[in-house]
Amino acid sequence: MVIRHGTRYPNAKDITKINTRLKELKLEILLRHRLGKGELSDEQIKKIESWTWDLDLDKEKFLTLEGQDEMIILAERTRKRFPGAVKEKYDNQTFLFRYTATQRAQQSARYFANGLFDKKEAQDVIFSPAAKVDTVLRFYKHCDKWQKQVKKNPLTYTEQKLYGISKEMNDTIKSVTKRLGLKNLLSLDDVNLMYKACGFETSWNKHFTSPWCYPFDVKSVQTMEYYQDLKYYWMDGYGHDLTYRQACVSIKNMFENFSSKGGPSASFLFTHSGTILKILTHLELFKPRSHLRGDKNVPDRTWRASDIDCFGANLALVLYRCKGVDYVLALHQERVVKLPMCEKELCPLKTLKEYFHKSIYECDYTDMCSLKKDDL
Repeated sequence: MVIRHGTRYPNAKDITKINTRLKELKLEILLRHRLGKGELSDEQIKKIESWTWDLDLDKEKFLTLEGQDEMIILAERTRKRFPGAVKEKYDNQTFLFRYTATQRAQQSARYFANGLFDKKEAQDVIFSPAAKVDTVLRFYKHCDKWQKQVKKNPLTYTEQKLYGISKEMNDTIKSVTKRLGLKNLLSLDDVNLMYKACGFETSWNKHFTSPWCYPFDVKSVQTMEYYQDLKYYWMDGYGHDLTYRQACVSIKNMFENFSSKGGPSASFLFTHSGTILKILTHLELFKPRSHLRGDKNVPDRTWRASDIDCFGANLALVLYRCKGVDYVLALHQERVVKLPMCEKELCPLKTLKEYFHKSIYECDYTDMCSLKKDDL
């Protein structure tokens, strides 16, 4: 089971921007409301007026309390669903826990263990030491070729930038500006910052809706969602073949676990958005009919990061033996999904091994990710 860490705080850059720019905009919104401008109700204005942001930079990307709860509850459901594989009694020969060298992944693993076992058993859980270079859990961080040709290549963000100047986006910016009653048209950066604040604040408190969600209606939320999806599609999805080819190291690791004799019966790997998306893409899941482009929104797309890659997103691959034959069942977000290369949801392991032969036996990560002279 590959699990993205639970709900976290924003990065330092976003914490600083929200602390400065949104506080400026808050004062402007309140002033304009007193002049009778804008479409927000008195109650919504009161919520904006009482809004504060006192998040310290040293908490950047740390797991939130909500993130801790997510991991505990996810583990409890996992234990109930797979009582045969997840025994109540902990045994370090039976369970493998791995996480990346980050606070949010480490803490996610620990809280997950708390939900999987009772309190006393959870204290005995042994976690594999986190490695600074981990080509299974975070391969893309160390893939120099991908870093240069995809992540740090301005061309990767062409479609997102194109959508950023589209009529749909301009209409959204006008709509948000109008709802807030502001005199000057907001920038895309400002609207995107409000959208991020709305998402973060709402995600880390399930009983609270951030006041920065008020400027958005359904249509503008859909526009901002597609704007984000274009970035993740071209950076972490089907936009460039190296992006998902490098995930062969994780796929290979999965098949090795299935083939090992006497190894752990359950492996829980705690990782990040970039890993989850690239593995899903390598498995050919959520593939749109054609590349997502910036000239128009695709409302019925299967690639939707808020669905497939939210905090706590997870992919489980479960090995079954039926009448002497091994099968694999895939679950994404705890729901059964049919892998595209399989005829049925319960897919013969042999079929998958044949289909992913190159990923298992020809996964030369070093060669794939090394920058050659021609790449520089």
